[in-house]
Amino acid sequence: MKKLLLFFALITTSYVSVQAQVTSSSMTGVVKQHDGVTREGASVKAIHTPSGTTYSGISNSAGRFSLVGMRVGGPYRVEISYVGKEPIVYQNVYIQLGRSFELNPVFGDDVKLIDAVEIRGQRQGQNMKTGASTQLSNRHLQNMPTISRSLKDFTRLTPQADVRGEALSVGGMHNRFNQLTIDGAVSNDVFGLNDAGTNGASTGTSPISLDAIEEINVQVAPFDVRASGFAGGGISAVTRSGTNALSGSVYYFMRNENLTGKTPPDLVRGEEVRKKLEDYKERQMGFRLGGPIIKDRLFFFANYERTENVTPLGYLPGTSASNIPLDAVKKVAELATAMGYKPGDYLDLESNNYSDKIFTRFDLNINERHKLTARYSYVKGSAFQISRSASSVNFNNAGILRKSDTHSGVIELNSRFSNVLSNNLVLGYSNIREPRAFPGDPFPRVAINGKNRNINLGPEPFSTINQLNQDIFTVTNNLTLFQGNHTVTFGTHNEFYKMYNGFIGSAFGNYTFTDSPATDINPNTQAPYTAIENFERRMASNFQYNYSATSDPRQGADISAMQLGFYIQDEFQVATNFKLNGGLRVDIPIYTSSPLENTDFNNSILAKQYDVQTNRMPKTAFLWSPRVGFHWDVEGNRSLVLRGGVGIFTSRYPFVWSSGAFTQSGVLLGGVQASVRSNMAPNITFIPDANKQPKSTEEIKPSGNISVLARDLKLPQMARVSFGMDYQLPWGVQATVDAMFSRNLSNFRFRDLNSKEPIGQLEGADNRLMYDPDVRKRRVLPNYTQVIYIDNVNKGYAWSGTAQLSKRFDQGFFGSIAYTYTESKDLFSGSSSQNQSNFFRTGTVNGSNNITLGHNSFSTGSRIIAYVSYHKEYLKNLGSTISLVYNGQSGNRFAYMIAGDPAGHSAGRSDQFSLMYIPKNASEIKFVDIPKGLTAAQQSAEFEKYIEGNPYLKSRRGQYAEINGDRTPFSHQFDLKFLQDLFVNVGGKKNTVQISVDIMNVGALLNKNWGKQYQGGQSFWDNNFRPIVFDSFEKDTNIPQYRLGNLNDGKPYYQHNLSSRWSAQVGLRYLLN
Repeated sequence: MKKLLLFFALITTSYVSVQAQVTSSSMTGVVKQHDGVTREGASVKAIHTPSGTTYSGISNSAGRFSLVGMRVGGPYRVEISYVGKEPIVYQNVYIQLGRSFELNPVFGDDVKLIDAVEIRGQRQGQNMKTGASTQLSNRHLQNMPTISRSLKDFTRLTPQADVRGEALSVGGMHNRFNQLTIDGAVSNDVFGLNDAGTNGASTGTSPISLDAIEEINVQVAPFDVRASGFAGGGISAVTRSGTNALSGSVYYFMRNENLTGKTPPDLVRGEEVRKKLEDYKERQMGFRLGGPIIKDRLFFFANYERTENVTPLGYLPGTSASNIPLDAVKKVAELATAMGYKPGDYLDLESNNYSDKIFTRFDLNINERHKLTARYSYVKGSAFQISRSASSVNFNNAGILRKSDTHSGVIELNSRFSNVLSNNLVLGYSNIREPRAFPGDPFPRVAINGKNRNINLGPEPFSTINQLNQDIFTVTNNLTLFQGNHTVTFGTHNEFYKMYNGFIGSAFGNYTFTDSPATDINPNTQAPYTAIENFERRMASNFQYNYSATSDPRQGADISAMQLGFYIQDEFQVATNFKLNGGLRVDIPIYTSSPLENTDFNNSILAKQYDVQTNRMPKTAFLWSPRVGFHWDVEGNRSLVLRGGVGIFTSRYPFVWSSGAFTQSGVLLGGVQASVRSNMAPNITFIPDANKQPKSTEEIKPSGNISVLARDLKLPQMARVSFGMDYQLPWGVQATVDAMFSRNLSNFRFRDLNSKEPIGQLEGADNRLMYDPDVRKRRVLPNYTQVIYIDNVNKGYAWSGTAQLSKRFDQGFFGSIAYTYTESKDLFSGSSSQNQSNFFRTGTVNGSNNITLGHNSFSTGSRIIAYVSYHKEYLKNLGSTISLVYNGQSGNRFAYMIAGDPAGHSAGRSDQFSLMYIPKNASEIKFVDIPKGLTAAQQSAEFEKYIEGNPYLKSRRGQYAEINGDRTPFSHQFDLKFLQDLFVNVGGKKNTVQISVDIMNVGALLNKNWGKQYQGGQSFWDNNFRPIVFDSFEKDTNIPQYRLGNLNDGKPYYQHNLSSRWSAQVGLRYLLN
């Protein structure tokens, strides 16, 4: 009863978590005599057997000892000795990244030698479970299926995670709210451009080779105040290090079109047949080597890896696969050449990406008290992106050339000054350069858009001036004091940022050529001029040109900032089986630079009303994060462990959003735009010289889009409470239950201050607010388009529940199965890197300034993640490993929207996100006849049939569709890995030749109708479904009239062509031991 009362008393507190963003492990425990009396002065020594590295300490007056800064992994030999007693020895001890291994030795009642105790199969069982987190050991990394060999293939094993494409969401939170550290240094994309959240992702490369990683820890609810920088998940990786034995590996992996499945049956139309993908080849090769420089003292580890991916383009012009005649493309090439420009090849084209990764690490045992680690990595990535379809052709010089260079260095010093005082210092620096460029010479972008034929040449418009530089310096120091049953940490974590974001789109001019109307006749053909003929006579229909409005022709945004963090924490060992943890953290974000001043805007009524200025950043704020927790081993034998936690977590800015204040101040750029009505002849003169594009003859006035930040804007913060239980079942199976609830304290909100109030409402059942259709009239300040204002809102929450069964590393077997349900809601999912898009691209009923709480894009729903692996050695020199991963989860969320904009929500933009009204009955929505198509009555009947056949729409009759209210079908995917080992004896040592086969979505290989993956909407670019198209208003009313859209056979989603196929990779590896 007392135990139960204590349990209920602590449900609302939290648990001990020693798994911060650290690079090492620790070992703690209490030394006792056989009668239960604690023993002071016992000597504890842990020796990392492979390297001879030694960690030692003395038990204090409470019998407690603590060894910190230890190498991850093992095996360790642990010796506990005391005067008059034979030593207690533990063999084969393994410890994990960021987790404290608990060891409680007991001396007997005599001096008889105690046999060495071998702790086998306990890589995790003896560690202090710290709640909702996932530990991925080197064995996971070796045995789990992967093709990309990237972190996401392993972080997906976290039950609370959700990987969609390149984006990883944890606990239902935004993918930009995660933190990635490698060896304790910040390694994620701090600027926030990439969905993958890692540096180099724009070129398709990962931040580090998988062969350089020793272990990964994914933290979902860590209540250690040292953990920082995320409101989603904290991902910590530690790299390999050398030992006293020389070891390494050489490897090669490859895949091509023959190792990928054919077209999914549901995507085959008419007389088409299932086809393989177009030719492509991808390969990865590399090596790793580690060993001693000075035995037991100085060690090295090195890794190099190269990735090559080449995909030739299909749809060759002049063939049956293309609608574009070869003569037309040749003609365009000749015209461009005559204008002094070489557009590049247009036949044998390919997209590609390459990367080179270099990693080195040195570990120095200065002595038993001080350990030093230094590591350096360099990742170079490049990608050439170009596409071609049946109706479009790009010349080679119209492609995008992306580059990425990342230099990263870390120095770590672990010191033990005495038995009661230790220190950990980590210094990190990252230098990231990501230029986006174009092949060939400067030339205006030219789009020749004829009927069902598009030909593009000249630099891609967003690549003319596009450069991102990041310099990130981190300093972390943790001073730990051991006093009796208390472990007190005083720490600081500081990040310093210097960034440059230079972007001017269409900096060489951007021209569109179209077919002429019937009134514009070519006298030579007696027919209207074609788009190609208009290019020949240099008469365009549309023109856009942007240029710097300052003295610097490549004007960009220079951003500098810092985020300081300070914290104190006490871990209190209340009893041998009960720990209580409490800490307080403060984060202080500081901008040390400001955007350009726009005096015109700063003196406007909007600036005064909302107290904003273009050159003023948010004031410095102190963001407090208290956290407290417990860990209770109820019976003292780990058969039942209860744990829980409550605290506040602070993320960092995705700088790509706040940088909008620098790049969109209204005075950075000038621009010229011109267009010809569709019924008029092209009359915009094409100028082929990129350096002589026409600028405005008028004085440049502040204009365009503005982004401003609220004076009291804070970093994203959320309160999170978690409770968990671990229960040991028979046969070594562990049952785990985790529940977690998070609530936004401050999240971002996007509003347009330049939009006037609505002018009325639509009439009828759908009576949403209506805005002035004249975009200019709806602006408060006519010379600006949108004035996006970013402030905070405390609406939004997420919760998840997980039940898991796992069995760990027993006779070659390990496995796990977990079910998680996650629900999350917010105001803005923030899916874009641009502030204007974040504002407009959220489903709305009454306009984007009136957003209501809706389902988050990252709300996973049900998810089952299971994996099993088995390794067997046989016939003396053979070994086989087979591993299977299953991921089954609720489909992607999407919304039902209107195609078109009856209420004027989009302010003239092409991205229109008006949520659809679902009528109670047919009379509540009006249709118009489609010329040479369905009548209004027929469309009404079809729409009613569609609603009745859709469970979600049927349940929402008389209401508006919800933001992300529906889901695609539940998806199932099995992934398989097979390893075949051949052991060979070289110089008396066991080396291994290994053949590997990884098959992702192996179900589709076994049955062509299995493994289907879906996306909401009708295309890759729009994951919302639009069953109706706005046509017009009923005469003299505000009653909208519609046409029926493409109902896609009743399916508001489509099947992915690529991810619904199976895909395999084969590899060859030689392991030197």
